[in-house]
Amino acid sequence: MVPKILCITDLDGTFVKDSIGVSKADLLAYQSLRRFCDFAIATGRSIKEIGYITEKNKIDIKYSIAFNGALITDSQQNLIVSNPIQKKDVEQLLQFLKKENLIFDALDGIQRIGNFSHEHIERLWNMKIVCPENPYDSLIDKDIYKFNIRPTKEQMIGYLNTLRETFPNLEIFQSGETRIEVTSEGVSKGSAIQRVSSDYDLLISFGDSGNDISLFQNSDISYCMSSAPEDVKKYADFEVADFSSAIEHLCKIIQKD
Repeated sequence: MVPKILCITDLDGTFVKDSIGVSKADLLAYQSLRRFCDFAIATGRSIKEIGYITEKNKIDIKYSIAFNGALITDSQQNLIVSNPIQKKDVEQLLQFLKKENLIFDALDGIQRIGNFSHEHIERLWNMKIVCPENPYDSLIDKDIYKFNIRPTKEQMIGYLNTLRETFPNLEIFQSGETRIEVTSEGVSKGSAIQRVSSDYDLLISFGDSGNDISLFQNSDISYCMSSAPEDVKKYADFEVADFSSAIEHLCKIIQKD
């Protein structure tokens, strides 16, 4: 009996290696992959940004897992999960960011709002950045799914530890050298795939960052990009240079079975 397979990939640094577009090699790999499995995307980005990549590259996905799992839709845009950060937590986190004078942007699914001015417009994927005069008050009444907090490299470990101690009821991940992602309690890519995987015999994942660790841990086969931090790589079954190399290796495994 042929197993029913779901492949779930991260976007930035994995399927969209340069955070701008899908390479020709990786797009061909996706097309090869689709012959024997369903495909899903799990990212810290929004549903809107997932749509930008899938529409531009004619990619067919079974599930869109946005904001690390805080928002999930199926292929027909039916809502499966919506888990914004609780208002009291948003307010307390904003107070902390203001006190520490940290750079941040908050995502409500439509735009990025904060005091962060992105230097690479080509990486925004049609997602508008709004920098109001007082971003703290502007966010109080909005449904916020994720915060991106942006300390310097030197500040990263200190703020990562402080945030985890100060907000133990929130999910806090390091994503890159200068970005910390904050979502609601219980939100992770790992918990997200548990919500959508009951019909599948085999789960295969691809990632490169701290928010992908739970994805690896809840998969049967996992691939981590070689550009990832060492403490992320150790959770994956295989280390590869890029998405296309992962699919080449995976196809050999599937053919053997």
